[in-house]
Amino acid sequence: MLDNVKVQILRKIATQGYTTVTDVVKDLGITWGAAQWHLFWLENNGYIKSAKINGTTIYILNCANALRKLEAIESALSKEKVVRRE
Repeated sequence: MLDNVKVQILRKIATQGYTTVTDVVKDLGITWGAAQWHLFWLENNGYIKSAKINGTTIYILNCANALRKLEAIESALSKEKVVRRE
């Protein structure tokens, strides 16, 4: 299930073009293990793919219309937060 951390990672990749585990740890303030788990989950569920470049693993979006899907996911998560507050 997509949660806020996974959505933040997808948004980061969508705006930057790629990310690394180190970037996710620094930017989101989560542990190395948590970053690896979220990236692993996103890759296994087809949202992103990984590639090794000069010994560093980078993660990129896996689908052409990922930004549109990401905006729909973010919208759904925002609506869910509003419903929970009420």
